[in-house]
Amino acid sequence: MTEEEFLASLPLALSEQQKAAVLAGAGPVLLLAVPGSGKTTVLVARLGCLIRCRGVSPKEILTVTYTVSAAGDMARRFAALFGEDLARQLSFRTINGLCASIIHTYARWKGSEPFALADSDAHLNAVLRDLLQRTGSDFPTEQQIKEARTHITYCKNMMLSEADIHRHTVEGMDFPAVYFEYQDYLRRSRLMDFDDQMVFALRILRREPEILHYYRTRYRWLCLDEAQDTSKIQHVILALLAGEHRNLFMVGDEDQSIYGFRAAWPQALLEFEQNWPGAKVLLMETNYRSTGAIVTRADAFIRGNRDRRDKHMRTDNREGEPIRRVVLSDYSRQARYLLQAAKDCRRSTAVLYRNNDSALPLIDLLEREGVPYACRQREGFFFTSPIVRDLTDVLTLTYQPDDRERFLRVCWKLDLKIKKALLTNLLSRQKPGQTVVDCLLSGTGLAPWQVGRVKAFGTHLSKLPQMSSFAALRRIVKYMGYGDYLGEERMDTGRLDVLLALALQNPDPAELLRRLEELQGILSSGGGSDPSCPFVLSTIHASKGLEYDRVLLIDAAEGLFPARRQEDASPAEARQALEEERRLFYVGATRARETLELLTYQEKFGEPDRVRFPFVSELLGEPDQSSPTAEVPAAQWELDFAPGAAVVHRQFGPGVIESRTGSIAVIDFEQVGIRRLDLTACRKGRLLKRAEA
Repeated sequence: MTEEEFLASLPLALSEQQKAAVLAGAGPVLLLAVPGSGKTTVLVARLGCLIRCRGVSPKEILTVTYTVSAAGDMARRFAALFGEDLARQLSFRTINGLCASIIHTYARWKGSEPFALADSDAHLNAVLRDLLQRTGSDFPTEQQIKEARTHITYCKNMMLSEADIHRHTVEGMDFPAVYFEYQDYLRRSRLMDFDDQMVFALRILRREPEILHYYRTRYRWLCLDEAQDTSKIQHVILALLAGEHRNLFMVGDEDQSIYGFRAAWPQALLEFEQNWPGAKVLLMETNYRSTGAIVTRADAFIRGNRDRRDKHMRTDNREGEPIRRVVLSDYSRQARYLLQAAKDCRRSTAVLYRNNDSALPLIDLLEREGVPYACRQREGFFFTSPIVRDLTDVLTLTYQPDDRERFLRVCWKLDLKIKKALLTNLLSRQKPGQTVVDCLLSGTGLAPWQVGRVKAFGTHLSKLPQMSSFAALRRIVKYMGYGDYLGEERMDTGRLDVLLALALQNPDPAELLRRLEELQGILSSGGGSDPSCPFVLSTIHASKGLEYDRVLLIDAAEGLFPARRQEDASPAEARQALEEERRLFYVGATRARETLELLTYQEKFGEPDRVRFPFVSELLGEPDQSSPTAEVPAAQWELDFAPGAAVVHRQFGPGVIESRTGSIAVIDFEQVGIRRLDLTACRKGRLLKRAEA
């Protein structure tokens, strides 16, 4: 069949760029496809072209997809165009499916027994929980376990050396110890996790030339979908398999690479010609999904990144309505606005956000009012996170004042200043039913000032049940010392905002505690799982590859999205992190077909808030001095607290910064003299401000 006959036989109206991709023949080819450009349709059509026009046997073609569902979808699309018989002869696999095949082929040829696949999340989580406890984490949370697994995946996919892993740090854990003990456990148990499948498969291909030859002969044509999300080790494996025949067809878009935390390697797209001399690079720049208003602004927005190809997204669709910035009077009104959108929903609508926590206040309202919704991704890490656990522990103490264990969990984070050994000794004499405060005051060993702090703590506890949930939480943070602890530990307070929003919707403290348990149960039991509901809640990551008539993008506030700059990050690392944040926002914006709304607010919980929305301003083309740039300039606080600046400290009063090295400042206070303070901790705890502020 000629190319002209093949194209005429397709029930598709292809553009010139799409036709060029479909007809691409032998050799290395990189197809860069902007959002909504029909890349899956083109990839499937190209498979048909190889078979019908190039005489390629379907059994010699391997198509690697990012997920099992994507493999199934591609197989169905191929069958719809070219028939079930041909579709059954093609191989559509994930990289893990391919690696499992390589491992089992090796085992069969060598007469050995491969390690079993540890595919139980519950099992691996239990192993890591034990390892975290044995390496210094007394009470590892579900989020810590998830972070440990994510970083283990990162190390293996980035092919880090043993020395690199020893230098790899994760806040709150001895990660190298956890990693190597985890690997030792797997070896002793003759187990491998999904990432080990790739490590073992690569080792086999490098050490066993006959197996490499077998797979090169079996699959002479390789196609890779979602190349921007493919990790370094995966690219190395596929490059080995394609190395002899060089028939590698990669489809992706570096502008949509949003899985850096899973070791996605978009550099493979940027370095394609260097890695594959003589390669073709094709473009598909027409977006068939979104209106002109969305496409024009999204294209301008993503050009703020440096690490990308020079391509321009365009569309022939109608201009449509402009992207809309919704300015709410207060952050706390966001959930109510979205609730009304759900009630009025008559077309496919998605509320998109960076973190799962953002959806909780809305889920609370939707569940209370019985409004249907679908939630694409659910996790309950919010409820066991340190900040939420600490604050709910203090609230619970108001109703269970004799709970010694709960008190010991939180007391050192509050304004008591009593050594744990003394507290434990005093509480060992606690009588049945006696409150913790009464037990401490009836004992001996406390200094007079410590007695005063215990009495103050007891007064605070007695007043919390009489206050609203919101006021009670604010009292714990502002007046019971917990805010100082957050600042000293440099903790992210994003979840505190979510908890405060939930508190406003559940005014009674006891009711709030009950509601948090109910919400945790709703998420764990799959609440909001109706796939037919047109109103969808989703992280941007989970929305990848999907589209909706209307998209409401929320919580794009500086410090949350884009995320706060890591204090110890180099300028290059900070720029790379910022560029991935911009790509994530770009992916969220380009999910919208007709309407895109960006939610912002003027105040947070009734107080003036200086937070800005730099990505919102960039996307809308508005001038905004807070907009992050690829160069990542010095943070404003670094400029504000330069030597000579007059400052005011919450505890020490007015002073002048004498000198500064990094974030450590020497400050001469009028009342207490010279003090050395960590400006980062002071800033996060709102302990220090400019005198004129």
